[in-house]
Amino acid sequence: MNTQTQPESAEDLYQNAPFGYLSMRNDGLIVNINATLLKWLGYASDEIIMQKSFHELLTVGGKMYFETHMRPLLEMQSEVSEINIEFKTATLTRLPTLVNAKLTATGLDSKPVYRLSVLDITQRKQYELEMKIAREKAEQSVQRLKQINKELEQFAYTASHDLQAPLNNITGLMSLLENNTHDSAESEEQEYYSLIRSNTQSMKMMIKDLLDYSRIDSTETNFDKVSLNDVCESAKELIGDEINRNNASFQIADLPEVYGDRIKLVRLFLNIFSNAIKYRSEDDPLIKVDIDVKGNEVKIFVKDNGMGFKMDKAEQIFGFMKRLHGHSSIPGTGIGLSACKRIVEIHRGTIGVQSEPGKGSTFYFTLMQKEV
Repeated sequence: MNTQTQPESAEDLYQNAPFGYLSMRNDGLIVNINATLLKWLGYASDEIIMQKSFHELLTVGGKMYFETHMRPLLEMQSEVSEINIEFKTATLTRLPTLVNAKLTATGLDSKPVYRLSVLDITQRKQYELEMKIAREKAEQSVQRLKQINKELEQFAYTASHDLQAPLNNITGLMSLLENNTHDSAESEEQEYYSLIRSNTQSMKMMIKDLLDYSRIDSTETNFDKVSLNDVCESAKELIGDEINRNNASFQIADLPEVYGDRIKLVRLFLNIFSNAIKYRSEDDPLIKVDIDVKGNEVKIFVKDNGMGFKMDKAEQIFGFMKRLHGHSSIPGTGIGLSACKRIVEIHRGTIGVQSEPGKGSTFYFTLMQKEV
């Protein structure tokens, strides 16, 4: 039995090497290419050899790099090493590679011939992209932790001042009631009770909004395909009494599905709808919802016919517990729009507003249709 290993042919080694190989003339015309590189690019040899120039196999960026960097180096040094350049396959997909090239021979027509070795670095690029995304997420987590710490400090201030004020008022008013029950007129007693109810309601509203805000980050986020039309309907149902009391109406376009957390998105629309009704004008509230889709990004517009405000206050309204109106004129805590901003941030979007006094406001924010 003959166990002697048969020698591999040079042609087989060339054609089926784990590297791509090609030879080109000084003018870029390809005179030879191995089977490995043909397979990567999706061409047959008769489509390439003596038919295409090297730069025709490159992407637009690859062509620019070849003409401005690689070709001049080859002409000056007769060789280049570890050139990062992108090929374009027959199906127009990108093939990231590392190329080495060297002047090795002169053809019969006295034109120089360069031999190139080509390494597919698709997996390396994918790994680099994943590492970049991981770094960005880590940086975002650090920034979010800083933001949480800042908000916790602001919360501590709020708890020690704003939350105590209604309680102190209640305590003082109750003392007055106890001391003057028999001496005061009934109308005065009713006024005290009214003030107590007002302060108690303010306290309940503030505590509720603070608890809701804290749950945005503390509860688990479940991302999935979500119908925005269903989200709008759910938000409207939750504030149905408010809508009926104010005779508010809606014009909602045919909205797409997005990738997000349904519960948080309902809270987002609920807050914006409620805000539009709360800051209404003398006319019945009219709220319009429309979209603009660009690629994977959906930009949602919520327009109202409310009282509006000056644009120099646009950033302030998204601040935590920041308000443009006193509680005595329009009840509120200044937490709702801050919650909206945080929900949009969780969905990796942005939020903003355009407004004009007497002409209403348009809130806009972005969401994604697919997971990024």
